[in-house]
Amino acid sequence: MSVRKRGSNDYHYDFQQSGKRYWGVCEGCTTKAEALAYEKRLRDTAKEASAQRSVGALVENFKRELTGGDKITIAGAFDLYMSKPRRKQPSEQQQRINRSQWNDFAAFMADTCPDVEHLDRVTRSHAEAYIRQLREKGRYVRIVTFQRDYQGKAVSHSYDAQTQLSGRTVNAFHKTLKSVFAKLQEDAGILYNPFDFDMMDNDSESRDAFTPAELKLIGENLTPFVRPLFVIGICTGLSEGDICTLRWDEIRDGRWIVRKRRKTGAALEIPILPPLAAFLNEQKAVSGGQEFILPEHAAMYEKNSSGISYRVKTFLESLGITTTKLGRGRGRATSVKDVHSLRHTFAYLAGCYQIPLPVVQSILGHMSPEMTKHYQAHADREAKEKYLSKLPDFIGKSEVKAIGSTDEDLRRQLLRKIEVMPARKLEKISAFLETL
Repeated sequence: MSVRKRGSNDYHYDFQQSGKRYWGVCEGCTTKAEALAYEKRLRDTAKEASAQRSVGALVENFKRELTGGDKITIAGAFDLYMSKPRRKQPSEQQQRINRSQWNDFAAFMADTCPDVEHLDRVTRSHAEAYIRQLREKGRYVRIVTFQRDYQGKAVSHSYDAQTQLSGRTVNAFHKTLKSVFAKLQEDAGILYNPFDFDMMDNDSESRDAFTPAELKLIGENLTPFVRPLFVIGICTGLSEGDICTLRWDEIRDGRWIVRKRRKTGAALEIPILPPLAAFLNEQKAVSGGQEFILPEHAAMYEKNSSGISYRVKTFLESLGITTTKLGRGRGRATSVKDVHSLRHTFAYLAGCYQIPLPVVQSILGHMSPEMTKHYQAHADREAKEKYLSKLPDFIGKSEVKAIGSTDEDLRRQLLRKIEVMPARKLEKISAFLETL
């Protein structure tokens, strides 16, 4: 060892390793023994570093020293991830889903790579192996256990997970795992996110839109519980959660729904069509003094959201409308028609009646923040009112006036026709109007 004291206080080290000279101050050393121990640690580190055969191996073996990260275990990572501040806190149900996805990955790593206990030791090959497991064999832990509230009590449930997962489900797992690593990257001293690679094509079954014939059948058989969901859904394109939790203070001037979408936080500004206005007039007498427009639905959605879908599907199946379909290569039927289908129906009808895409996208709030901002710049209030008034009324009664609504568009059309109409026809129209 070559440690010596210079000046009154500082100890200095000076040694060679693999032909390279190392020298400097022994930081924090006040005795020769401390300085010798300090130099030994540096010499051992230099010796190990010189043994690395590539820059990649060097970085991999010394990444914790390079980044200053802590040892975060795979088993305890999700709790730390959830404690991190975020723009929007996920719902309790979404948190349970994400935790279940992470726990499945943790079980996979514990069984297949028991020596890898910390986040910074997870490599791209581990990540790819797990995603390959999901794609080819499904979840690693087949028996899934969860709890949900039922009539005010926590009830435990379990099921045997299907072998084949849809592309959408695999991507949901992938997204959660990638998010956890990204959120904890600095804390764990992770140099790169092992799940930062392309997700698979989304080949999952999509919800189907209701056909006009189905909407007519539904409109003729609506039950008190189902009717509000369909009236609001078909007139607004709102999702199930947004319909059930719609509040009276989000109704502006009797003409607009102004709120943020629960799922994405996107700002929504939706004109109130005549059928919806008529329903709101009725509902005022029932729940006008309460927070939610549909208090019964709001309470059920918060305590047992699956109860909403169950009632709607039971209603649809009673009319002979198929609500599930066995997907390609799937062991379990998936939902194709439920409350969420109303969003697809809204978009489908808007397309049929040539309502511009920017208007539809602005109302559905169904895009990335950047694209939403771009399209909403072209979809102002006047455009929304003008184009949505073209939609046919399948659920309500079209002759009912909206709250504060006007017929300016129709008046303008009639005035344009009158301007070019022959005098003989004008006389007939004038005589007819006198009889009203």
